[in-house]
Amino acid sequence: MRKLLMVMRVAVQSLTVHKLRSILTMLGVVIGVGAVIALVAVGQGAQAQVVSQFQSLGANLLTVTAGTNFGFSRSGLRQSVRQLTITDVEAIRGLATSVSLVAPEYNANNTTVTYMGKTTSTGVTGVTAEYSVVRNWAVASGRFITAEDDANLVMVAILGQKTLENLFGSTQVNPIGEVVRINRQNYEVIGVLTAKGQSGPNNQDDVVLIPLRTAQQKLGGAGTTTVRSISLQVRSSGEMDLAQAQVTAILRALHGLQTGASDDFTVRNQTDILNTVEQTTGTFTTLLGSIAAISLLVGGIGIMNIMLVSVTERTREIGLRKAVGATRGDILVQFLAEAMVLSVLGGAIGVALGVGGAQLISPLLGTTKALVTAQSVILALGVSLAIGIFFGFYPANRASGLNPIDALRYE
Repeated sequence: MRKLLMVMRVAVQSLTVHKLRSILTMLGVVIGVGAVIALVAVGQGAQAQVVSQFQSLGANLLTVTAGTNFGFSRSGLRQSVRQLTITDVEAIRGLATSVSLVAPEYNANNTTVTYMGKTTSTGVTGVTAEYSVVRNWAVASGRFITAEDDANLVMVAILGQKTLENLFGSTQVNPIGEVVRINRQNYEVIGVLTAKGQSGPNNQDDVVLIPLRTAQQKLGGAGTTTVRSISLQVRSSGEMDLAQAQVTAILRALHGLQTGASDDFTVRNQTDILNTVEQTTGTFTTLLGSIAAISLLVGGIGIMNIMLVSVTERTREIGLRKAVGATRGDILVQFLAEAMVLSVLGGAIGVALGVGGAQLISPLLGTTKALVTAQSVILALGVSLAIGIFFGFYPANRASGLNPIDALRYE
């Protein structure tokens, strides 16, 4: 240990002889490590944000939507084959044994909502009581829609945080009991949803929820039984595939689809979507880190270059050390130590700058936070140490192989 400390002290002393040169040499490693840490942290932060948003939609979630299949009528106009209806909802609820809760939705986009002269255009969604559990929606104040509200076509509404701010000027006010107008009809506010934030281009807090049947009759017209989508909560994560197969079989039979015919609906498995998103963002993060790592290679070449210069400048010193008993191993270790000091110190500074840089870059890229993990820091420091050893070995080996007599004669 004492010998190691002495070697490191001598290495630091040798490097401080040419301070500016040493700093410039470290700069390549600093930039490389800093770039790797910052970009990987931003990528991992983005991945965590996307995963969190998907998880906020609900646990063990399947979503059924009307298919994209289109046909041609006799008039030649392109028309949708089939829409989802309450009949589909009841069939799934009664026959899909792996599904614990069913939450149909009726959507009316760009609906005008007003309160005391203030107007906002937002999405109004008709939902049932199960929606809060299936889609992981909780109320910050007030209450959620009940089965009685839906059965009796009660005209009540729940506001998202953004809608509340647009209509009332602040999210701190209490709107419970107030009356808002949706398409010129009065609705009593019974609750305010908790904030969920942005999900891609959509703001999940810019929404109004009303009872499903009320939405169908008041926004869709008397006799409307269609729904935009059906959200399903599966009993357990292990039954996701079984539930998807059951729902598919039920709807195909209900829609009269023959064997070989394409589905006129789509069943999306949240787990599959989440896995795909994680793989995509993970690949993107790896790509960012790989691009940034190229600068580490440049930094390593800089270390090799400066160490070769140092060997040439200190040829007589090397000859003198060998003349007084230094072995080839002693010289090799000494020059390797200098290269390692440059790379490790540069790596440590790079980590600090990378962590700070990640916090500055994240808001510019639309990511709420950068995620710096211990693994990425250890990996960056390990790579910088490996670069010091790899690129320092050749100059160190060259120094250790000098003939002491020739070295002492060197001018």
